[in-house]
Parts: sequence; structure tokens; C-alpha cells
Amino acid sequence: MNRLGSISIGVLLMLGSSQAALAQKGVAKPAATVPAPDLSKIDAGKVWQELQAASTPSNDASYQDVTPLQVIAAFLQLRPGQIVQLEQLLQARQEALTPRIQQLQALGQQLDALLASGGNPAQVGLTVIQIHALQQQVAQIQQSFASQLIAMLDADQLQRLHAVQIAAQLQPILPAFRLLFPF
Repeated sequence: MNRLGSISIGVLLMLGSSQAALAQKGVAKPAATVPAPDLSKIDAGKVWQELQAASTPSNDASYQDVTPLQVIAAFLQLRPGQIVQLEQLLQARQEALTPRIQQLQALGQQLDALLASGGNPAQVGLTVIQIHALQQQVAQIQQSFASQLIAMLDADQLQRLHAVQIAAQLQPILPAFRLLFPF
């Protein structure tokens, strides 16, 4: 799979991971059928990489100047107003996540140093508690973002998003099935 496709699936998986109730917009939305990942175990480094990748155009020659946001908008068939709304949601999420991820990285380095030096167990415990609290904040920010995203989608768009979630879950096992079918 090319870089743009991998980024798009990763971003969409992040975007769609929510267990929140769907907001009513005049049209009943189908219940989520894909189990959401445990957001309390978010890898801060991976989130940071996804945030950075989502804001840069692809260097893939077949997708020159196509951003992941453009791929998402096209695949979900977002209307212009929804694209603006999604851009605002993404910006707000990035602004909320960036300082927390930076704090997580600093605390992770601090914890590594404490453990390497045989540091004070109380200080190690306090650092672990601080890391956990920040991880919870990151999970809450992502949960809020996912809920807002789902609320802005219509039923067809939501169905497409769930299809991408399923595809992302299947991606790790596809190489094994290449023995059976040349995808």
C-alpha cells in the first residue's frame, strides 16, 4: 500500500474510533458496529507522527500535492461545509494534543532517566501517575473529536467511515491471504 493510503487509513482509524452515542440530525444513524480501540492506551509518539503527516502533502508521484484530508474528503464524499468543519475539528484537536504530547515525551525521558539512575521510587511513581493522567487527557480529547466527527456525518458517510475501520483492522492479515489471492 502506498504512503498516502497508509496515512489515510491511519488517520481515518483515529478519526473513527469512538464509542459515543451518535448525535441526531434529523436522520437516524446506524449504531456503530466496529468495536472502538481502548483510547486510554494511545501511543503518543504515533499520534504525533500522524498529526505531522496529516499536515504535509504526499511525495508519492501518483498523488502529487494530494493531502490526507483531501483523500478523506473525497472518500467520505464530504460537502464543502463539512470539509471546513473537519479542518476546524482537526486544528482544535492538534492544538489541544500538541502540548500534552510534548509533556508526555518529556515525562517519558524523565522516567527513563529516573529508572536508569535507580531514582527515588516515590519520584518514579509520581512520574508514572503524571504520564497516566496525560494519557487520559489525550484519550478524552480524541474521544471528543471522534464524537464531533461522527455527529457531522450523514448515514452514508458514516457507513464509509466504518468500512475504513474494518479495512484497517484487516490490513495486518492481508499478507497471509496473498498466498490465496494476488490482491
